[in-house]
Amino acid sequence: MEPGEGWRALVREMVAHWPDVAPLEIGFSLVAAAAAIEANFSAESPAREGAEIGYRLAALVSVDFYAMQLLGLARTRAADFLAYWEQDPFFARL
Repeated sequence: MEPGEGWRALVREMVAHWPDVAPLEIGFSLVAAAAAIEANFSAESPAREGAEIGYRLAALVSVDFYAMQLLGLARTRAADFLAYWEQDPFFARL
């Protein structure tokens, strides 16, 4: 994926493909993928940028989850992000 809007679309697509998983599984998956990139590619590899972005996306997903908690929104399944993204459309719109 190219930097920019494509990366946000990845999170949205993950929620669409796995709407019934626990919301933080989305973040965990991003961290696991980023860690795998770091483990398998040298520091000079252009793939390492994907690891950095993966960690950032995981952090943003976690922040969204915390905001959902503060607002008293449902947060038992990944699809619950959709209601929050109506208020904070960073992942909902490009």
